[in-house]
Amino acid sequence: MAQTDSDRPLDAKSLAALVKELKGVVSKSTPDQKDAAAVAEKWDRRKDLAGKTKKQVINLLFEDVKSVIKDSGTQYQIYSIFSFYKQIPDESPSAQTQKTNGVMSNPASVNKLVDLTFSMHPYVGIEEQLASLPGSKSGADIKAAVDEERKNRIAGFDDALKINVKLTPDQKSFVRSNYDKLIKMADKITEDAIRTNFPTERWIKEGLQQSFTTKFSLKELTSLIAYFQGTSGQQVLKYVRTSNMAELITGNGGKLDFTEADKAEHDKFVATPLGAKFKTAYLQEAIAHEKSKEDAVRFGNPNADGFAVYEPENLNKLFNEFVAETYKK
Repeated sequence: MAQTDSDRPLDAKSLAALVKELKGVVSKSTPDQKDAAAVAEKWDRRKDLAGKTKKQVINLLFEDVKSVIKDSGTQYQIYSIFSFYKQIPDESPSAQTQKTNGVMSNPASVNKLVDLTFSMHPYVGIEEQLASLPGSKSGADIKAAVDEERKNRIAGFDDALKINVKLTPDQKSFVRSNYDKLIKMADKITEDAIRTNFPTERWIKEGLQQSFTTKFSLKELTSLIAYFQGTSGQQVLKYVRTSNMAELITGNGGKLDFTEADKAEHDKFVATPLGAKFKTAYLQEAIAHEKSKEDAVRFGNPNADGFAVYEPENLNKLFNEFVAETYKK
């Protein structure tokens, strides 16, 4: 049988890095820092870690945890996080030969991680998500809401048409008889403006590429790629997406479909330094990038969303163009 990465003994650098990270896990998970210090001291005295695989090292270190920390809940929390570390593959030989330039990482690895995680980001596929939900209103309520919206639109159209000085009375009557068509035209103007000027999903992808590039080393990227290719990684992404879209989902008649196992895997993942760093890059930093892009567009063009079409002056421009193109005496 071919030897896997996890079968190989850790080199000195990888061993030191692993012990350092696991010390951080114990420190964060242990209420009494004296216990955390005692565990760290036991680890520092160990002379039997060299030549061991990652799994063997973690098992030995956890024995020290159990000898010091007696609280079963704390033990279980630490055990769960240590189990996650066992799943992360060691750096592959090909990755070891590649160099990173400062904080810049391998573009191919960044793109791979983006491909694995992009579609589950809570800012991606919102329209499709909404379309899949049953809605929170009954058929009668939906009709009433649609009728109310149409009534308000027509009131705005009427107010604009009253101050129109270019159209004749007959032409104004023609406009009124085509309000439904004009409502659709106005809606299309805003929809096209938003789609063109606010490519949210493209900005999120840019944000992910930027944050993954600057935040992760090549080794970390390799570990994250392997993790998100597996079932556990998909559980984490499912929980992150669903929990961050909870209000939208439940507000539109949907149910939160993550399981306790999904949440447990998420909690275990983000309790690790790499998991916490990923979540920050995936959510806060990517969303901040999207927000900065949106703010820049709005600053340069206050009407970037197209809603100014509903102002009386612009509605009358729409009416005049519509009459010029379609009205026949």
